Amino acid sequence: AAFPSSPGLLRAARAQWMPPKRQEDSGGSSGSGRATRSSKRSVSEREAQPAPKRPRSDKGKSKQRSMDTTSERADEPAGDAPRRGNEAAASSSGGGSSHEPSAAQQRAEARQAALEAAEREALEMLDESSARARAGAPSWGGPSHALQGLLRKLGAGLDDLLPSASSHGRLKTILAGLKGPDESMQLASLTELCEVLSIGTEESMSSLSVDVFTPLLISLLRQEHNPDMMLLASRALCHLMDAIPSSSAAIVHFDGVPLFCERLLSIEYIDLAEQALHALEKLSQEHPLAVLRAGGMLAVLQYVDFFAMGVQRRAVATAANMCRGLPVECAHLVADSVPLLSNLLSHHDQKLLENVCLAFARLAEAFSYSAPQLEMLAAQGLLPNVLRLVGGMASPGQSDAPVAVSDATYTMLLRMLATLCHGSASLCKQLLQLDASSTLHDVLSADATASQGSGFAAAISRPHDQLYQVLALAHELLPPLPKGSPFSAGAARLLAPKRRSKRNPEGEAAPVADSSAGERTPTEREQALLDQPELVELYASRLFALFMHVHSGAVNASVRSKSLSCMAKVLHFYPAAGLRDMVRSHAIAAFLAPLITSQEHASALLALHMAEILMTKLPAVYTDKFLREGVFDAAGRLAAQAPPPAAAGTAAATAAA
Repeated sequence: AAFPSSPGLLRAARAQWMPPKRQEDSGGSSGSGRATRSSKRSVSEREAQPAPKRPRSDKGKSKQRSMDTTSERADEPAGDAPRRGNEAAASSSGGGSSHEPSAAQQRAEARQAALEAAEREALEMLDESSARARAGAPSWGGPSHALQGLLRKLGAGLDDLLPSASSHGRLKTILAGLKGPDESMQLASLTELCEVLSIGTEESMSSLSVDVFTPLLISLLRQEHNPDMMLLASRALCHLMDAIPSSSAAIVHFDGVPLFCERLLSIEYIDLAEQALHALEKLSQEHPLAVLRAGGMLAVLQYVDFFAMGVQRRAVATAANMCRGLPVECAHLVADSVPLLSNLLSHHDQKLLENVCLAFARLAEAFSYSAPQLEMLAAQGLLPNVLRLVGGMASPGQSDAPVAVSDATYTMLLRMLATLCHGSASLCKQLLQLDASSTLHDVLSADATASQGSGFAAAISRPHDQLYQVLALAHELLPPLPKGSPFSAGAARLLAPKRRSKRNPEGEAAPVADSSAGERTPTEREQALLDQPELVELYASRLFALFMHVHSGAVNASVRSKSLSCMAKVLHFYPAAGLRDMVRSHAIAAFLAPLITSQEHASALLALHMAEILMTKLPAVYTDKFLREGVFDAAGRLAAQAPPPAAAGTAAATAAA
């Protein structure tokens, strides 16, 4: 509720509790006297004899002052009644005016006494708040600025302007009922408190002391012998978090989270369990780590199948909230819940399934530089389930996926798989063995087919960010190029200057020497390809041609560069004995010639690196082809544009500085 401005508010407050002016009473009595005298004159003019005087103590019937003309035309005895009534009305008006100021004064004194009581109460609350601040105790709720404090001081006379002032007395009554020994009175007070909080806002509930009500409600939540009281107490705490969002910190402080977890795990009363789940969902939005430390992940997922579908969605959404920003040191808190989350990857509900994917994506991002934790996530069948979901991108109606998910979820799953491959060599090998290249082939072939209808100059049908994540996953399936190669030394920085990380993930340490030297020890990923060369052969047979098609049809620079880097990895890690058969059906020389003179420096560097690999592995085949297609000529023109060695050294020193 919006507060009025300070001047208008003070004028309304002054008008609310100031006593009425006496001039209005005297004015009303004088007007009544004038009306009585005019009535007397009209009657005396029509009558021959004046009416006999009556004693002033005889009041008569004042309501006959407004008699119609038929009664005024009556005979002499009948006319005495209106005259007596008029005289009695005049006398009563004159006599009442003498007592009216005293009644107004009594009302003013009563209002003043109420105002002083409200001021004393406000001062006591301010003293209590100051004492809490000096003691260093946290403060939840209460007035947040000076205007609300002024309104609370004037609350005894501003019931219509400030709802919190009128509800303050009601809250005091509720608080007294909650503290009472009678359980029936406590239940009635809890019911009334739920009604007040359900329609309240942070402004209207400014007089509610959160640090007084919260521990009291939590103590009522412990009354295991009375399920109705526990249900109403948990409902009141949920309404309290809705009305005053900062009260969630008080609930965490007074150890309310473990109680909600216990009520959810016991599942003795289904209504109480659902209300506890509702409370945990609200708490997990602001305090996910506190809920996770109290056992909230296992509590919301243990009996998720017993609830209705709407409650199941809420439970999984709560679990996804607890996975946000999780430190690596707290990985043991989710280890017991990973099997439960993995089982939900086959669920038929779309919203629930998307929340499960969100939970795994957040965990993978949190553990991206810890291979053991990533392998713990994938130990319960995560990789095949996610690959089945990703397969729905190419053919939603024909895949084995339980249900189709949104494009944003597909992109998130692709990013998660790339993170798993980047952080763990073991998981990368598992994905290759699960034939992840076939899944990517289905996705990219659908895009290539869509682009062939309008020519390769047109953009790929999928969004750029989603297509980039497809290529990023294909890029992470193969080991990184050695650091001594031109691609890793220069093009990597040009491709993604903002994605470099100072931390070296496990399994990604590449030797400094070039792979052609043959003196370095193969990494774990390279050794996996050496032990199973059919993995890279299958990868190349399914994806190499599609990389060329995607590069030709895409207009986004990052997508084009990522497709070229995938091609460079295939040429680098493919066995030399079978490379001639693999490239025989592809016009690679004609493809590389225009790229070397391209304005995109990353593309030019990648093209030069691929030409160097082909000349090293297949010199007899590509010497004539490069001469015929102009690859050597393009490389010579590019070398002619290079600065002299002295100038290049100066530029390098300047860039390093």
